[in-house]
Amino acid sequence: MHLKVSPPRHMFDYCLHVFSSFCNNQFALCRKFCDSKSIDDDACSVNSSSGPAHSHETTLKPVKVGPRVMHTEQFLCRGGVDTGRLLDLSRKGLYSTAKEMGGNILLDEQWDCSIRNPKHQRNYEFKVIIHYSATVARSFYPDARRPVSIEAAKGIKGLMTILDREELCC
Repeated sequence: MHLKVSPPRHMFDYCLHVFSSFCNNQFALCRKFCDSKSIDDDACSVNSSSGPAHSHETTLKPVKVGPRVMHTEQFLCRGGVDTGRLLDLSRKGLYSTAKEMGGNILLDEQWDCSIRNPKHQRNYEFKVIIHYSATVARSFYPDARRPVSIEAAKGIKGLMTILDREELCC
């Protein structure tokens, strides 16, 4: 019985051909993924929300109900994103607006948070946009002073450093 063995050079050329065609296919898929805007938006962001508007359970019947107000902020963070802390900052901004309008509690609170992942993985900077809305009211009881449904907030692990904070209109 005689086995036919191919020469080493022929085997090397064959393996090189298979490997290069595999790499070309992978690069083509990568280019397609990066060029597609809809895939890029979904794959590069983390979204979370409080769900439908609701108040804290501790909020008792208000004396006077006012208008609904909205507050939108954009944060630039490095290292990670503590969404709960950013929601707290946005709620404080909304609460100060409510105080200027004569209110002392927030009712029917609702928030949405979108975190954009970094394009270049070296600097780990994230753009976070938070939309927070609530109804201004007056009550004899104190405000809860914390965002509703904070347990639904999704973040990115790491030590967060806020590089920039900007209030956006509407």
